[in-house]
Amino acid sequence: MECRIAGIYGSLRRDSCNKKLILRAQQLCAEHVPKARIDIIDWSQLPVFNQDLEEDPPNSVLKLKEEIGNCDAILFSTPGPLKNAIDWASRTRIGNRGDVLSKKPVAVISTCSSGTGSVQTVLNQILIALNMITVDTPSIMLSGAYKTFQEDGSLKSKEIEEKIVKLLNDLVILNKRLKDKF
Repeated sequence: MECRIAGIYGSLRRDSCNKKLILRAQQLCAEHVPKARIDIIDWSQLPVFNQDLEEDPPNSVLKLKEEIGNCDAILFSTPGPLKNAIDWASRTRIGNRGDVLSKKPVAVISTCSSGTGSVQTVLNQILIALNMITVDTPSIMLSGAYKTFQEDGSLKSKEIEEKIVKLLNDLVILNKRLKDKF
């Protein structure tokens, strides 16, 4: 059984460090995490969350819920306007998928110039409130992110890359335990 992990990065900017971090995690997963893969979810076409649209949501919202619903776990790379995607995905009345976040394993990695720890703390509180099950360690917070990447997209710190692999393995293990339990 393969564990499909939804990779969702917070910043939509083309050269975003959060995007680079998710892409690197995707490569590390393919190389070092057996029976798992990260599928990057593009949420760039989502409108700003508007509860008035729940009855007749845009196709981009239905697509987001379908893609998350088809995955076993989620890896967020934040900060950025990620809360908008979480708001849409958490709505139970949209589409035929219902609640696609509850009891789903999730981990958070982040890049930022400052304040990374507080962003992760707030996001983890939101995820817990949505009944998601978080993998909290190892904590991966890259400050000064532009200086942490090599030109080929790898990280300069092999220690951070090893932490990402450990986090992904722990996410896969949590997913298996939850599947066995439910």
